[in-house]
Amino acid sequence: MRLLHPVWQWLRLFRAVCQHRLRLARAKSSAKSSTGTRPNRRLLLVLLLLWSSLLGLGWTQISAAQITPAQTSPPNASSIPNNPTGTVDPVTDAYRLGQQYYLENCATCHVGLPPAVMPSQTWAALLPDSQHYGAQIKPLTEPLLQIVWNYVSTYSRPILQDERIPFRLQQSRLFKALHPKVEFTEPISVYSCEACHPAARQFNYRDLSPEWQDAP
Repeated sequence: MRLLHPVWQWLRLFRAVCQHRLRLARAKSSAKSSTGTRPNRRLLLVLLLLWSSLLGLGWTQISAAQITPAQTSPPNASSIPNNPTGTVDPVTDAYRLGQQYYLENCATCHVGLPPAVMPSQTWAALLPDSQHYGAQIKPLTEPLLQIVWNYVSTYSRPILQDERIPFRLQQSRLFKALHPKVEFTEPISVYSCEACHPAARQFNYRDLSPEWQDAP
């Protein structure tokens, strides 16, 4: 909304001017009514049309801001601040609110997965779905859905052509690419992440368990 602030500030100024003009017009109408002269209705109509047009412009800019597509790749590394939380990908200010809503809605029953471990198509299917791996949940709705989608789609990659959309970690090519030298002896799930990432519940996947800290 900060991007729209100058528009609304200008609209408020225009409204004040309109109100002043209307007061002057009413005063003139009152003065002329005693002489039998009809008030200037054309001026009132023009001011009303201008105000309606500017108000519509303001709402159009708000709607456009809400449905702006997300970036297809993470922002330039030079624009990313330091990463004190230990998350896989440091998040810029533009996507921090999306990350916050993502964790509030997707990291309460299990650890929050970094968006990078699943392709964008997986997140597109999961976020609005009320059926979540055998559980009935309340899906995200607008505008939160768009805000979270902007975040996860920016920090994930699309699948390759003719590649099946994975819905399990062990099916995800991206998950395997992030664990190139790890041999999993048990089935992979969101509940097994803490075995090697003890701070996963704090969305910290950079801190590793002692046996992996010096691993090549």
